[in-house]
Amino acid sequence: MAELEVIKHTKKMHEIATDKKHTLVEKIKEIGLEIFIIVFAVSLSIWLHGWSEHRHEQEQVKKFLLGLKSDIQSDVDDSKTIIKQYQDFGKVYTSLSNLDKNKPYDQEVLKKQLAYINTNVYLRPKIYRFNGFVSSGRIGNIENDSLSLNILKFYQETLSEVNSSESGWLSNQKKLQTYLDENLVDPESTADNFRVLTTPKGKKLAKNLVPWNQIYERYNNLIKSGEVIIKQIDEERV
Repeated sequence: MAELEVIKHTKKMHEIATDKKHTLVEKIKEIGLEIFIIVFAVSLSIWLHGWSEHRHEQEQVKKFLLGLKSDIQSDVDDSKTIIKQYQDFGKVYTSLSNLDKNKPYDQEVLKKQLAYINTNVYLRPKIYRFNGFVSSGRIGNIENDSLSLNILKFYQETLSEVNSSESGWLSNQKKLQTYLDENLVDPESTADNFRVLTTPKGKKLAKNLVPWNQIYERYNNLIKSGEVIIKQIDEERV
């Protein structure tokens, strides 16, 4: 559209310039008007294109934020469940680390607790939507700087901290599993498991699996950060 207007008014400027009926002053005035019209048409075209492009970008941002809200809510809910699981682990491994080879034990209780040694839990964050949006270079299209920074921090820092704590706990669990595998004569025997777990090393490895405060702090930080982002998204009215 703008190109046609430029061509149209350029031709008219040529006609004015070559028209012998007009005085020089008249030609200057009319050519000036045509130049103004051309500049206005081009500027308007550029503005409309920019407005359309911005509108399209914001539609993509809206779609992304709606999906991200769902992803983060899922991570928050999973984290709350995982905290409860770690609290159960804490009770079990505290009990196992307090076993005394010189004192009687409840075989049925110990049998149930042994099942936890091969049970673990960790967060499986929903990261694909975020990674795709960032890799396409569109994260800068989020106009709310506070929101975009919180999103980046959540995925690049908060989740990483949680993963680090999880890896530490899983590493400790693997050490206990390996120690049992190497020292049990009869893995199915509750009595034999009791024998290995009540050795000094067995007790120490069990105690190392009582979740430490950092694990809870990092999961709670994830929950808090996620809920802040969800609130910000809601305030954007997307």
